[in-house]
Amino acid sequence: MINKIITSRMQESDITQALKIWGEQYGRHCSSEAYPDHWKKNTREIEEFLKRKVESRTGIVAKLDNSLIGYLTYDEFPFNGEKSVFCPSIAHAAVEEYKEEAYLSLYKSISKEWVDTYIYNHMWTINYNDTKLRDILYDLGFGSYLIDAFTITDNKIYSNSPYEIRRAELQDVEILYSLVEESRQYYHSAPLFLKRDQSSKNEILEIIQKGNVFIAWEDNKAIGFINVSVSKRDNIIDLSVSNSGLIDEIGAYIQPEYRGKALGKELLKNVFDYCNKNDIKSVHVDFETGNLFANKFWRKYFNPMLISVRRTINKNIND
Repeated sequence: MINKIITSRMQESDITQALKIWGEQYGRHCSSEAYPDHWKKNTREIEEFLKRKVESRTGIVAKLDNSLIGYLTYDEFPFNGEKSVFCPSIAHAAVEEYKEEAYLSLYKSISKEWVDTYIYNHMWTINYNDTKLRDILYDLGFGSYLIDAFTITDNKIYSNSPYEIRRAELQDVEILYSLVEESRQYYHSAPLFLKRDQSSKNEILEIIQKGNVFIAWEDNKAIGFINVSVSKRDNIIDLSVSNSGLIDEIGAYIQPEYRGKALGKELLKNVFDYCNKNDIKSVHVDFETGNLFANKFWRKYFNPMLISVRRTINKNIND
């Protein structure tokens, strides 16, 4: 079957069928009430995205007997100083009947172009519940990297932790800056090995001024924090939507000796309370799969919707 599939550059005439295939794939794997249903009805932004890919010639399609059975588009970007490509979840889809054949044909075709131009870092985001596609990519040498997860804010969280949680104020800038620096070192440690940019004190001050940082205290000692912002627009990359909570920027952090003591639950409860008071119905978070503590904690309260996977090609292939 795979030898009968023809790959070629995506044309504007392919977009209507590509959108149909993407919608079917999204509906099949993203039916939880925690996931935004916006994307089931609103495909205009995705259509515009695909039109840009046609114009830039960064999209290909797989056809069987002249019928489109899959497509794949991508963005080039520098990742940790390396030339990289990224295929977000809206950038690819295949009909279920020919999923394996279509995706293998698409990747075989486009990956040669990438490697020939010295792009060795390949990153995809796929539907978390699409285990068939995940298996296909894992067999090709991809590994999990990041998860995007969602929850609804009317989920009840009950906590009786002994710690005080209060919203950060301007005079807390030095304390919060110190905790953020501590979290940056945590991300640098094993098994995460993630280099995060250092935030300046002015940047921390700006985050506090937005009014959505909650700091946990034991007596007069700050022991953790969580930050939530409110999205101003729909995001076609992580599929979050306007007026949803985003645990982003500095994210969340708890000092190691206070983990496993219901402090994370207490911090998250404050986020949910804030969202409910401000008519925010859902919250999005992303976390690295190599972050052992976060990987365990967020899954208790959020439904994973997307998973990003990554493959690095041997650097000597073009020698």
